[in-house]
Amino acid sequence: GGDSGGSSKGGGSIFDRLLGAPAKPDPFYVRYCPALSWEDRVLGFLACLVIGYALTITSLFSYTALIHGNPAPFALRYSLGNLLAICSTAFLMGPQAQIKSMLEPQRFYATTVYLGAIVATLVSALVLRMPSLVVCCICVQFLAMLWYGLSFIPYGRKILGRMASWLFGL
Repeated sequence: GGDSGGSSKGGGSIFDRLLGAPAKPDPFYVRYCPALSWEDRVLGFLACLVIGYALTITSLFSYTALIHGNPAPFALRYSLGNLLAICSTAFLMGPQAQIKSMLEPQRFYATTVYLGAIVATLVSALVLRMPSLVVCCICVQFLAMLWYGLSFIPYGRKILGRMASWLFGL
């Protein structure tokens, strides 16, 4: 195979190589998805995000099945939708940078709770088949996703905390 996607072997710009700077390895996404242009990455991001949100929203149509003892359709759609939505940014920043960002100190606990709640939701629905536990896990999943998302907005968590204090008189 030839060199695809315009990436040079060993990474780094032509100026770095001319000046004798050590070669930087290509990012993960360049090595494994070299043919994706920026436009392709944006389209991948938008497709995953829209499909993810569509699955999450359409999970509400399965809520009556959940209430009547069949939690699987609701839990699968809701959880898969959330996974697709959160993974969509990997198209923009690359999977390695996405994981690194998710594990940064200000996001570590939110990420752990969020992913744990997704797993707990699926186990509650598919293995335990306990609708009430699924609802609890979905609530935790939603709150953890909100807390995770607010970590990207300057003062987002602080503002939410102040609003909650004001609303609940704390």
